[in-house]
This record gives sequence, structure tokens and C-alpha cells, in this order.
Amino acid sequence: MSFFQSDGFLEKLTRVELKKHFQKKKIVRALYLHGPLTLAEIMKRLKVSAPTIQNLLDELLQEDIIELTGSGSSKGGRRPNLYGLKKSALYILSIDIGNYTTRIALFDSTNKKGKRYKDLKLELKNDISVIKRIYEAANKLIKNSGIDENHLLGVGIDMPGLVESEVGINHTILNFEKPVRDQFADLFQKPVFIENDAKAKALAEFRFGKARGKQNVLVLHLGWGIGMGMILNGKPYKGARGFSGEFAHIPMTDERGYLCHCGKRGCLETVGSGAALTRLAVEAVEKGEMTLIREMAKNKIENINPDLILKAALDGDQFAISIFSKIGFELGKGISSLVQILNPEMIILGGSLAHAGTYLTTSIEQALQQYAFAIIREKMELTISELGNEASLLGNVINVMESLFEN
Repeated sequence: MSFFQSDGFLEKLTRVELKKHFQKKKIVRALYLHGPLTLAEIMKRLKVSAPTIQNLLDELLQEDIIELTGSGSSKGGRRPNLYGLKKSALYILSIDIGNYTTRIALFDSTNKKGKRYKDLKLELKNDISVIKRIYEAANKLIKNSGIDENHLLGVGIDMPGLVESEVGINHTILNFEKPVRDQFADLFQKPVFIENDAKAKALAEFRFGKARGKQNVLVLHLGWGIGMGMILNGKPYKGARGFSGEFAHIPMTDERGYLCHCGKRGCLETVGSGAALTRLAVEAVEKGEMTLIREMAKNKIENINPDLILKAALDGDQFAISIFSKIGFELGKGISSLVQILNPEMIILGGSLAHAGTYLTTSIEQALQQYAFAIIREKMELTISELGNEASLLGNVINVMESLFEN
């Protein structure tokens, strides 16, 4: 199938064949992003004549990439056919690299990962063995899945840090002489695309989440650290080199504040993140605070983490609730600066801390009321992501699809 051959074969195509190849790609991209479409709807999106579109659709049907999925609505007369991607038409490998866990999943053309996924317990550190272990686990997943590997279009990877996706470099972690993207590409022998974790989540929200159809949205990832992706003027915004959104490191306290992993003191991340939440809990337990956290951690400080603190809060522990409120207020102070600078219509909270719901959002809203102009925030919506833990993985899939099909 020419559709799945590597781009090396493009040099052998005539200009007419090349044009047809890319028109097919545009059809597949449209069906991926928007679901089943009629010939007229595809024609409108591609701005190509009906006979040309029909010919391309017939070829994609023969190649087993698309299928008829039913009939569209009609304004009178015969109802038009609906064309959609076959579930097994294509696959994308998505890898979400976290500080302590890497999640790996295979997605089909309907964005379903099914049972093809794996959680790999692996501490993220600047060691080449990390790349090799992730590849080995992912390759085993591919082999065991039974899919046609010729239909695996590419690999999408997100990770924390200063990711310069255009050149495939993470300047914070997994930073070697050879770009991390190229290291993975050599192993997988497939196109590989990397992105910052928060920006991957923002892309997922923009295409399939609460930011869909919105013009100006901030997507905050609240985990051990704080990340942000932005949708500005109806498009994902990355900045000159892809480093936009590092608001976790804006100064919130003076030079006597807590030391941040970035080397500065008093960053927002030191007072408004999962790491800050854990520090507050550890300090309290060590001082003898009466809290469920101590019992849940079995009197072991090393067992205290944001998930355990959240469980304590949901079980009604007043101390756990109070420290969620405390970091929420600090986070809200930082967000108020963003609100006044960018004037977003929506802010979406994701990540493990977002599961705290009103324990966190109530104090964020209190800070916004105190620090942001009323007229700027009055029509802004603060909401929790509905994509949950799938956001990063899904963002990687979209990144591969759009990068390949926009090329």
C-alpha cells in the first residue's frame, strides 16, 4: 500500500502522483479529526472537485484505509454516504514519560487504546539506559499486540522539561549529544515526535477536550510540578523555540523562599505544586500533627505523596483539606497574573492534583477574586479536564497525526 510506505518513495512519484498522495493524507487527517464525513463535507474542507474526491475515496476504500459508516443527513433526495477511517487503518504509539512512571499505549484510528498499554515504573534521569528501557517495553507491547507494523505511522512522546520539539531536544532531561528524538527514531525506525507534557495535554484539550472550539484557553498540568500549555487566538501557542508556558518559575516569594529545582528560590512551583503539598504534609507529620496521612503512610515519610494526601482529604481529613486549600491559594495568586496578561476565556486544570476538585478550585477562585481585576475574570471559566490521565497520551497521538499530515 503506497499510503503506508516511507516518504523515501515520494522521490519516485510524478507530480500528479505526489499531489494525489498528499490529497489522500488530507482526507485521512480530516476523518481522524472530525469523524465520518460525507463527500460534500470532505470536498468543502479540501477545496477539491467532487469527481477528484470520489476517485480518492474509492482508492482509500480499496486500500482498506476507510469504510462506509452509514448515511449522512439529506435536505431532500438520496442520503449521502458517510466515510470514516477503519479502526485498524492506522496505529500510533504514544509514550508519556513521567518522573517515576512511563505510560505506553497503542492507539488505533478511532483514538481507542483498548488493552494495548503498559505502565513502566522507571525513574526519569539523564541516563541513556532510560531510553533503551522505554524502547524495549514499547517494542514488546507492539510485538504482543498483533497489529500490522506497516500500519504504525509513528511515535509520539511527551516529557517534562524544556522541550524544543522542532529539533527534537529536551534541554532539561535526557539531554545527550544526539537529540532524544533521534535516539528513539533510530530504535523504532519510525517517525518520532516529542513535546513537553503540558503542551501535549493542551493539544488534546484543543482537539478533543473542553478547549475545542475555544479561542483563548490556558491548560494547567498540576502534578509534582506545574506545567502550562496555551491556546491563543484559536491556535496552540508554543513560543519562538517551544519554551512558552514556564510560569511555574515566576517568583512568588523573596530570596529567602524555598529552593526550586531550577536553582532559584521562591518560584511558584515551590509553594503551589504537588511537591509543595508533599513538603507541607511531611513537615506536619514530623511535628506530630494529628492527621490520617500519618496512618495511611504507615509512619513512613517516604510513603507520603500527593495521591496519598488526596485520599486523606477525600476521606475527610481536615489537615489534608487545609493544605490543599493553602497550595490552591498560592496557585491562584500565580494564575491571577496570567489572567491579567492573557485574558483567557477558560482555564482547564488537569493532572493528579486536579482530582481534588473543590478542595483546590475554591481557594484558587478566592485568590483570583483578590488579585485579578473583576472585569477581566468575570466571564472566565475555571474548570477541570474531562480527559483526565488520557490527555498526555492522546496529545501525543494528535501531535503525530498533525505533524505527519501537515508536512
